[in-house]
Amino acid sequence: MKYENPDIESSFEPNDLGKTLYDLVLDLKPKVIIEFGALHGYSTVAMAMALEKLGRGVIKSFDLWHDYPHKHAMKDDTIYNLKNYGVEEYVEFNYADFWEWKPDKCDMFFLDISNDGDILARAYDKLKGYTDYLVFEGGSKERDEVKWMIDYKKKPINESGIEYDILNPDFPSISICKLKK
Repeated sequence: MKYENPDIESSFEPNDLGKTLYDLVLDLKPKVIIEFGALHGYSTVAMAMALEKLGRGVIKSFDLWHDYPHKHAMKDDTIYNLKNYGVEEYVEFNYADFWEWKPDKCDMFFLDISNDGDILARAYDKLKGYTDYLVFEGGSKERDEVKWMIDYKKKPINESGIEYDILNPDFPSISICKLKK
């Protein structure tokens, strides 16, 4: 499937960060991607487009849906978005809280759960031994300075103590770290 910037509500959409995820999936060629924080499905669709081009793979996507106390989406609306792009066969939707979820092995893990420095550090520790690549929303200085991070006194991601590379610095940014075994 040829990539197109998904026309789905997301902070990723204005800067076409889906292309970064699409290219990463083509590069890493994961068979299993686990995603936490699907929201309306923008990142899910972008990664699923790459899986379709590869002709294989699955995204095990988890969200709290309507139970998330902040900005959330309804699962049926997100499924509709996947069907609209014809990539639903590459995605399994599940309900889970990341902190209560028992890790499962995957080739790539995508984390988008109101990330901050403490969340990244805890996620890194939780996922060691289960995946080689932790990809996450955030990592740029601009993202660390968003209003809610400051208002809630959240630790900046760049102060997490985790080494990572910013794949795309455009707001809200996408970063990756290789997990040490």
